[in-house]
Amino acid sequence: MAETTTVSTERESTLGEKIERVSGIVSRGRWWILGSACFIPIAVIAVALKLPDRYVSQATLLVVQQQVSQRYVEPDSSSTIPAAVQAMKLEVLSRDRLLGIIHDLGLYARERPMPDLLVDKMRQDIDIQPLETSPGRVDFNAITISFTAESAQLAQQVTSRLTSLFIEQNLRTRGEQAANTTKFLSDQLDAAKRRLAEQEQRLQAFKTNNLGELPEQQQANLAALAGVREHLEVVNSNLLQAQQQQSSLEMSLSDRLARLQSERTLLLAQYTERYPEVVKKDGEIAKVQGVLTRLKTSTPSSARGDTGSTDDIALDTILRQAEANTAQIATLSRQQEQLRSESEQYEKRLNLAPLREQQLGEISRDYDLYKQEYTDLLNKTLQSQMSARVEENQEGQQFRLVDSPNLPAKPVGPKRLSIALGGLGGGILLGLALAFLMDMRDSSFHSEELLRNSFSLPLLMGVPLVRTSSERRARAWRIGFEWLAGCVMTLAMFVAEFYVFKNR
Repeated sequence: MAETTTVSTERESTLGEKIERVSGIVSRGRWWILGSACFIPIAVIAVALKLPDRYVSQATLLVVQQQVSQRYVEPDSSSTIPAAVQAMKLEVLSRDRLLGIIHDLGLYARERPMPDLLVDKMRQDIDIQPLETSPGRVDFNAITISFTAESAQLAQQVTSRLTSLFIEQNLRTRGEQAANTTKFLSDQLDAAKRRLAEQEQRLQAFKTNNLGELPEQQQANLAALAGVREHLEVVNSNLLQAQQQQSSLEMSLSDRLARLQSERTLLLAQYTERYPEVVKKDGEIAKVQGVLTRLKTSTPSSARGDTGSTDDIALDTILRQAEANTAQIATLSRQQEQLRSESEQYEKRLNLAPLREQQLGEISRDYDLYKQEYTDLLNKTLQSQMSARVEENQEGQQFRLVDSPNLPAKPVGPKRLSIALGGLGGGILLGLALAFLMDMRDSSFHSEELLRNSFSLPLLMGVPLVRTSSERRARAWRIGFEWLAGCVMTLAMFVAEFYVFKNR
């Protein structure tokens, strides 16, 4: 318990010694501290009062959405509002635009006439910030534009110019974009129309050149082929019947020729060859022989004209039948050849139908693609034209000035009170630092503890300070002067701070 008390007493003694030493340093360096705490704030305030005032004028632009329903007219621009604002900032804050404003309004007249430096300084004085409707949203529907200048009127004028440039640039950009989009789509539409017309001509030429071989005519070709084959069967049947009838006539004529020759032989047995009956038989035999020859050679069309009329009614009947039969066979033969040719033609068409279907499919696919491309481009062109008209009528998305640039009543800078308080704090810290520095350079002893720690010999006695009456008077005057000087300096510092506070 006694040890704990001893340790506590030593700690209190050490803390007291530290406090006493610090207070001694502050007391000895009081003029350093007081001088720094007074003169430095006053000097800082003097500099702050020389700084020019800074006025900020601010305007608010609201992003007004397209007034025509997007259900009927879709906007050409697909960029977001932040991207559009960023692009317009690059245009509005370009070097030429800002130099024009600087020249027109006479900004930075006291600055060095270096265009790049003036443009950089103006960009620093311009502040463009979005107004977020809710925390965490990337998109926004309004922006604020502010400018800082040395006079309220100048700040208002520059802010007004900037807001006008933003509104005009937005209208110009959207109008040019709509016009360029429409022109591009119109050019593409013309090209697509030409390609579609060429493909349509190609399709029409293919159908014309391959008429009868097209896939859609396959059923008609099958029906026609079936009809031709059916007709061919009938012709073949009739031709066979006619040929059989011709064979029958040939046999009949052959029998008659044999009978006539037999009768002639009998007559020659009794008469000579010049006998009238024999000559008559020779004539009949020659006629029958001629008709039979012509029947066998299938050229009896003039047999009746060559032989003339005979007195034999049966022979005339056979001749007429032979002539009619031969004509029928010739007609049926021609029909047979014609029908066979038609059958081969229809078969060829049917055989070529798969190939023509493949070729037509390729041409039709290209035609459908070109037609779809043309239709899409036509719809897009019409949509773009409507969007362009919306932009021309200023009914599209635009910036509307909801808060005009204000005329600031008070400057926003410089923050003279903060500067003055900072100068006061800096002066106090500097004074303390100087007091401690001067104490470290002082080699004199200010306490018995320092003297005892500095020498190994023990301290035997102490001589008290005894002042004369004149020394006491001089010390009293000095202390009074110090108090007076300290009060004046402190009062001056507080007056300066109060002046800054009242005129902040």
